[in-house]
Amino acid sequence: MRIKLPSSEQLLYAANALFNRLFFKQGYAPKIQSVLVVKWDEIGDMATATHVFKALRSSYPNVHLTVLCKPFVKNLIQYDPNIDEIITEIRDFNKKFDAVIELRGTFETLKKAIRYGVKYRCGRAEVRLKNKGKQLHELQTNFQSVLPLLKPEIIEERPVLYFSENDSRIVEQFIHQRNIKKFAIIHAGARRKLRQWEPLKFRKIVEYLHAKYNLDIVFAGANEDLATIQTIAEGLEFATYDFIGDYTLSQFSCLCSKAQFYVGNESGPLHIASAFNVPLVALYGPGVPDVFYPSSDKRAVLHHVLECNPCDQIHCVHPDNPCISRIQVHDVICKIDEILIF
Repeated sequence: MRIKLPSSEQLLYAANALFNRLFFKQGYAPKIQSVLVVKWDEIGDMATATHVFKALRSSYPNVHLTVLCKPFVKNLIQYDPNIDEIITEIRDFNKKFDAVIELRGTFETLKKAIRYGVKYRCGRAEVRLKNKGKQLHELQTNFQSVLPLLKPEIIEERPVLYFSENDSRIVEQFIHQRNIKKFAIIHAGARRKLRQWEPLKFRKIVEYLHAKYNLDIVFAGANEDLATIQTIAEGLEFATYDFIGDYTLSQFSCLCSKAQFYVGNESGPLHIASAFNVPLVALYGPGVPDVFYPSSDKRAVLHHVLECNPCDQIHCVHPDNPCISRIQVHDVICKIDEILIF
């Protein structure tokens, strides 16, 4: 019989839970003056965690709040008024904080908390342990991860993203120069190939949104998505617009704040749009059900959950008919009609 060994993530959870009990305190502590939130994760993960910063600020109005995140995520939270400092290298965690919250850390950030004599520490390991390994929705996991340090009266709210006045000027200029009125954002990219719905299916959705709802179409994504966008736009009888290139995450946030609709694969931009409560249709492939679904009030999730879910999102046991490809154009159109009422 083959013995399944625990994954590195499971080992990290176990180590965090054990050392939190051995070395650190928990509980609301009014004298806390400095807090480090570790969120060493991706764009979408950060977009589902920003309500934590507001909750900490509400509990500790005078605290110095530092966030440790990956460099490419920094701009997404750069203008958050609840954050005092952002560091983007684990080596910059080089001093003592009164409290450390591990929303997603590493063995190195655990060792540093012990080395620098942090007094208070909590994180997602305790949430996973409390729920016996069951994954809650990521919004809940993030909030419950910080809950042991909050005032008892603090309640969970929606994530909030911020952008600058300069971001607003740039986005307004983008919209004005192209005479864009009501518009839908289309995001056809995704980090994994198995998360990407077919471009020709996206083209039919773009045509439908423009014809029935008179929506302008703004494609968003990274430079590597350009070929996909060109495939979608080829042969269309109306103009579309690309919000790609030198635009930042905070500028994309501003664009989402002005959008009437969003259609896209499971990805970071989807969760940014959801943070702005944009009506949307989300297309899911091999992702874990429920955990990372968007939270917009008007939303539809199309997700064929097969017997092989969850998978590593790289090796597909149904290569000729992967789960993302089982979403049909008609399915998406039906969900659009359910949501889009002008």
